[in-house]
Amino acid sequence: MKTDDVTERVYRYDPYRTEIKSEIKQVQMKSDLEVLVLDRTPCFPTGGGQPCDRGTVTLPGSRDTGEDEKTFSIMDVYDHSLEGDVFHVTDAPAGTFHPGDQVVVRLDWDRRFANMQRHLGEHLLSGALHRLYGWNNKGFHMGEEYMTIDVDVPHGPETEEKLMAGEAEVNRVIWKDLPVSVDYFENREAASVMPVRKPITAEGRISVVTAGDRSDPADCCACCGTHPDSTGQVGLVKIYKAESNKGMTRIFFDAGSMAMKRIDGDMGLLREITDRFSTGSNDIMKKLDTRDEKEKELHRRVTALRDVVMESEKERMLDDMAAGGRGLAPEGGPLYTEEFRALEADDLVKLGFALYKEGGKDGGEKLPPLTALVDLEGKTVLLFSDGAPACGELVKSMAKEFGGRGGGRPDNARAIFSDRRSIERFLDAVAGAI
Repeated sequence: MKTDDVTERVYRYDPYRTEIKSEIKQVQMKSDLEVLVLDRTPCFPTGGGQPCDRGTVTLPGSRDTGEDEKTFSIMDVYDHSLEGDVFHVTDAPAGTFHPGDQVVVRLDWDRRFANMQRHLGEHLLSGALHRLYGWNNKGFHMGEEYMTIDVDVPHGPETEEKLMAGEAEVNRVIWKDLPVSVDYFENREAASVMPVRKPITAEGRISVVTAGDRSDPADCCACCGTHPDSTGQVGLVKIYKAESNKGMTRIFFDAGSMAMKRIDGDMGLLREITDRFSTGSNDIMKKLDTRDEKEKELHRRVTALRDVVMESEKERMLDDMAAGGRGLAPEGGPLYTEEFRALEADDLVKLGFALYKEGGKDGGEKLPPLTALVDLEGKTVLLFSDGAPACGELVKSMAKEFGGRGGGRPDNARAIFSDRRSIERFLDAVAGAI
């Protein structure tokens, strides 16, 4: 299986091999870490939509020199071509390894087997959807949390129904535990004898993965990844959701141990929710619907009460302003200030506009030059005026000095601070400036 003097890729003919002895051919440096080129490797390099393997490389100890065994992590594996050398990025510092060193390479088997399950699961799902509906896989990504494929049909209600049937079909194939085989060909012309579901476009040496009998396969396609030798080892395929993407349907799913991990997490979450609502999973939606209705009614009541409070506060402040009051600000000053805990910043914006609209009806005699409404919980100051002084300029020129940020227009602006003391200092400075 070895070609000339490049790295022998043991995973191609023995994907279950987890440990081998190897000789270092080259040592390169990448970001102060050693990158090893080995004469043989069990490690799959990133490619074909599949993440690379990880593992360890061990330099045996020596009785003659008294050196201890040294083990380092393999953090990344890559290549520049399918028939070239394989590069192993380690966490070993410069000077650790040398050409000719004999080392032992061990795979992170859990990661490798999960990727084998996932990659074959993707093949089988794509094959099932193609066999059932003629859908073609136009894109594949294997991520940390899920996998995606893009199929060449628009997304819609009918698509969702077909996906449910497709999920049932792919799992039926998995549970039949069909054999999985890999055939190698010198070029795509030679590989054309295989019943692949999509045309082979790659050049050079081709590997074709077949699930089931070659005369009537459950799936057959060209692929350079690693796969289990039977469909049953995939365990299951679970579709999480589907959505529209560039006129196609993007399917989010996973397979094997990764799918089980997600299902376990979702089931745990469902148990927490049903326990919180003291109900079973069959009745949880009714409970949530009831809660939604109660929240809508509560929101309606809170809105009505807020409107009453805002109207009352507006009238109170207008009366205070007409009597020459300045709220919480010093008497006789140009600034009127009020603080609120029950009203939020957005409420105070409406209140400020209402003040200046109502108070301006008689020419503005009731209104102070500048009004500051403070949301204590949100640590936000809302400034209002008739445009002079310019509220936005005051915030822009002064808020930053007291750790604030914000902006606005001449007739209104807001500034957000980290604490109440900063708000007080800002308002003192504003009052002094006008």
